[in-house]
Amino acid sequence: MKKASLIGHVIELHDMIRGVNQPVDNIVRDFFRQRHYLGSKDRRFITDTIYGMVRNFRILEVFAVETLSRIGGSTLPPTVPSISLYAVFSARLLREKVDLLIPDLSVQWQNYLPKLDCASFLDALMEVQIPDSIRTDITQRIAITYSFPESIVNEWVERFGPEEAKQLCISLNQQAPITIRVNTLKTTVEQCKDDLSKEGIGSERTKLSPFGLILTKRINTQALEIFKNGYFEMQDEGSQLLSMLLEPHEGECVVDACAGSGGKALHIAAMMKNQGSLLALEVDGKRFGNLRQRIRRSGVSIAQLRLVRHNENVVGWEKKADKVLVDARCSGVGIFRRNPGAKLTFKEESVDSLSRKQLSLLEKYKDMVRPGGRLVYTTCTLLKKENEDVVNCFLGNNPDFSLLSAPEILMKQGVHIGSNASQFLTLLPHMSTTDGFFAAVMMKSEEDAR
Repeated sequence: MKKASLIGHVIELHDMIRGVNQPVDNIVRDFFRQRHYLGSKDRRFITDTIYGMVRNFRILEVFAVETLSRIGGSTLPPTVPSISLYAVFSARLLREKVDLLIPDLSVQWQNYLPKLDCASFLDALMEVQIPDSIRTDITQRIAITYSFPESIVNEWVERFGPEEAKQLCISLNQQAPITIRVNTLKTTVEQCKDDLSKEGIGSERTKLSPFGLILTKRINTQALEIFKNGYFEMQDEGSQLLSMLLEPHEGECVVDACAGSGGKALHIAAMMKNQGSLLALEVDGKRFGNLRQRIRRSGVSIAQLRLVRHNENVVGWEKKADKVLVDARCSGVGIFRRNPGAKLTFKEESVDSLSRKQLSLLEKYKDMVRPGGRLVYTTCTLLKKENEDVVNCFLGNNPDFSLLSAPEILMKQGVHIGSNASQFLTLLPHMSTTDGFFAAVMMKSEEDAR
């Protein structure tokens, strides 16, 4: 397909993304499903461009507004047109030469901004800079440059300092690596690595998780026979470490209280060597359809699936579980690199509501833990209100639980996170190269007074 037509598809898709509050992945998938005529190269161009624009939306918008203000005067549209954002992305971020960009861009430009000259816009664009009002404010500068909500950046600047906050934003604004977890019920990491190599797929061992491989190129992993045979699952390296905090052993009773799509439950079952009891709970029944399929493919036989309502207690498991994992739903700040569209829909006021729900989950599932058992709380966010504050509040309300050192638990298993005085586990992507995760490990006292 000609470049001008591809640009038209990009603009159409970007307008769709801006018009609804839905995950970008879903919108892109539906967009392509309705356009079978697009070839693989066309889809890759559209996808790479769209995600680049979404990741960098705020800085693109600033440059577009500054440029339109300079040349547009009273003709400025109420909403910054996607065509101008594409122009900024191509010229300022991808550094495409303006004279090569104009012919293809001009075809679509007339459809969206007929009163403005495309060449004049691009000439002015190459001259504009970030306004002084933004550059002189450290929080604003980082937030705009890397297109993050200011409330998030402000917290990180206060907690980690400006440079650390900047590096954290940079890492979360990049494309995530393709990481898999090898299913040790069916194969070994080295054997899986060899099997991938036979398929022409290079891979390397993950630095932290003993179960992971990072693929060297993007492929359709689900088309591989070794995937169909259950030899591996797609799972970020950091997510793999969270299951390891449970230290699940053969014959134990383990509960995954927020199973979701089941990645951690499958990992837990493999670590238990398919011996014991594993209860996977979920409030959304739609997720169980996919999980049942994954369980069959992985060869897991010990998992019981149970659908629970939000306010429902799980009868029959009181004080029975050796280990309980509460992987709470959260703002997802730590996985922005996988879901960049979430940056556009993030609302600071939602964090308070989420933290209350997270605390209620811990209160709900604490009674399943036997005396001397372990309760592990995890999130994929990096905000204090959803992490440390929730755990500290829970511990204050439940003196029969005490905090264990998550880094030390991993160190016993050969995973060295680095110098960390905190008992919490906090994975910062620019340091760990994983997604961003938080975890707290709590032990229930042997003497159960109640």
